Amino acid sequence: MKAGKLVLTLALLLAAAALGAYAYVLQIQHGEVVTGLRSVGAGGAVWGLYVVMDGCFLGTGVAVMAAACLARFSRDRAMEAVARIAMPSAIACFLGAALSVMADQGRPLAALANLSLYARPQSPMFVTFTAVGAICLFGSLLHCVLARRPDLAEYAKRPSAWQGLQRLFAAGYRGTPGQRYRRRKAGFWMSLFMLPALVAPATALAILFVVRPSRGVDGVLLETAAFLLTSFASGIALLVVAATLVEKLAGRDAGVGGRGYARLGRWLLFAVALSLSAIVAAEIASVGSRDAAVSAYGRALLVEYGDMFWVAIGSLFVAAAVLWRALRRWRGRAGPLLVASLMVEGAVFAHHYWLLVGWQTHGLALPYEPGVYSPTWIEFAVVLGIVAVCILLLLPAVRLIPFAPLAVDLRRMKKVRDVRRAVLTSVWILLGLVVSAIGLASSARVGTHPAMDPLIAGSPVIFIVGLVMLATTAALYELLPERD
Repeated sequence: MKAGKLVLTLALLLAAAALGAYAYVLQIQHGEVVTGLRSVGAGGAVWGLYVVMDGCFLGTGVAVMAAACLARFSRDRAMEAVARIAMPSAIACFLGAALSVMADQGRPLAALANLSLYARPQSPMFVTFTAVGAICLFGSLLHCVLARRPDLAEYAKRPSAWQGLQRLFAAGYRGTPGQRYRRRKAGFWMSLFMLPALVAPATALAILFVVRPSRGVDGVLLETAAFLLTSFASGIALLVVAATLVEKLAGRDAGVGGRGYARLGRWLLFAVALSLSAIVAAEIASVGSRDAAVSAYGRALLVEYGDMFWVAIGSLFVAAAVLWRALRRWRGRAGPLLVASLMVEGAVFAHHYWLLVGWQTHGLALPYEPGVYSPTWIEFAVVLGIVAVCILLLLPAVRLIPFAPLAVDLRRMKKVRDVRRAVLTSVWILLGLVVSAIGLASSARVGTHPAMDPLIAGSPVIFIVGLVMLATTAALYELLPERD
């Protein structure tokens, strides 16, 4: 990117971040009255654009990080490129999810203080700031740095403003057989640990967006499938967009190449087809339900939310058609995939929006008139600021750990035994499990009445510390100094 375009982009991002900060200050000063949020009984919605964006960010980030972990199991260079691009993209999504939750809090500092002292595992805030903070954000960042240590060691040899940090993160790496073996092994187990760990935030999101008091099991299953599939489609679409931008800005060596685009396109087509089927099946089940609340919600999607519903369905259908045509006669061009990905992202946002907001306004079967929710400019400005902040924080990270690989080692891997390292790592895992179990049990009020405070003050923080210890296991195993 030319210097003029880069300066203009940075100026626009800084302006958007400043506008978001100004809007959020107004929200803190005047309260939620400046937003479109109102109580359900007063004909409004208590969860709006902020929670919708939390679902979009977190669902997409989980899908992107899962794709990165799966890609690391492969020795295909195209899939390794997908993993390099996916990890920082997922970190940006997790940061956006955390900021969206904070924006939804009327008193964010008080919410954080109460979370650290009294939060219960049933609370969405507990899941967000334990799973997202300790596992998703911290674990993903650690995984990204460990995976790129050989490249960092090469980049640290070049004079730059980031040379000091690059030397710090690559400290001690010399490419010895033991280091290469431990890096491969740590990457494998870190990816294997992250996959089930990502289930927690995905499950919490599905419960938040889908589970309702009067909805039957069949409806819950259909809506859950639609939510998870659309989140997966959104994650693959983001990977296509990110890969296109990386290739344009950093050159083709940093991109995923024709084979990588073809694989991402096939994954996206598969996800879009399943998402479209699940959304239509869930809507048919809702309209035909015998429960008044469920059927009212289903009819509202065709009337009050009809424009959004049909535009989203049409976007998914057109995106699937574009992908099918592009992949049927694949010529290595990413343009059609990029267009389809942008359409998918818009459709997924619309789906999450009506899934969360539509139920509050038309699906509660309360003795009140149907509600209305329209986000104000304050909410749009805050969300725009969150997106700008995530991109601004991602840009230095990309400069610190560039996408283009430098260290390509094709030598045959040899197994290196190190009993001392294995014992210390096992002890660390055991300590992490014990600490996290104590924090979780105390947060769940084990040993005391459910209405009482936890037995151990700050038990949610103890749980987070235990999760962080588990997430740092790979770093301990890989970075522990070798014996001479």
